[in-house]
Amino acid sequence: MALGSYAHFTSPIRRYSDLLVHRSLVGAYDLEMPAPPAVAHLPAPTSLSEEDYKHMARVGDLISQHERRAMEAERETVDRYVAAYLSEHVGQVMLTRITSVQSFGFFASVDGLGGDGLVPVSTLGAERFRYNESERSLEGEQSGDRYVQGQMIDLRLAEADPASGALRFELPEGVSHLSSSGRGPGRGGAGGNGRARPIQRRGRPANIRHIGNPRGKNRKR
Repeated sequence: MALGSYAHFTSPIRRYSDLLVHRSLVGAYDLEMPAPPAVAHLPAPTSLSEEDYKHMARVGDLISQHERRAMEAERETVDRYVAAYLSEHVGQVMLTRITSVQSFGFFASVDGLGGDGLVPVSTLGAERFRYNESERSLEGEQSGDRYVQGQMIDLRLAEADPASGALRFELPEGVSHLSSSGRGPGRGGAGGNGRARPIQRRGRPANIRHIGNPRGKNRKR
């Protein structure tokens, strides 16, 4: 909206940041109404005090920090549950979607389930893979095999660790699928001797974070 300042609150109010914005609007536009006689415990003014206004920026920072912590805790919890479920499917080939491509490999998510697992570039074969940052892709110099963000591809689940929420995938052909002739597994899909099986209706190695489109922008309230 190209505004220098912006705030909003939801209806019904359900977060502390909503309450702060609502109370500041009551004070700014002189919308204060007397408390109902039957409700004696309500304070006389419901707008923000001068002291509240002075600490508004600090309170906003604290709210944003706690929201980010809650989102991170939620994501890690989901990752652990997904890894626990998929730990019974290690070795199985499943349909995935590439969610992020980096120079060290790409992340993929199980179709219809979620979770992010890494496919290290070192497991893509003996050839060298070039990383194209603008296209978010990895391409083999010999085979021309290309892995692009958003691509659907069959992968074998190589590891699922419920303790850390980590998932690791590999190509169905295995680590050393590239022959001396330079022929690879193709440009996606199952290939090799594995066939994708549907997983009933989600993580990532513990030392690597998923780098892709965030699930939601963190913004100060």
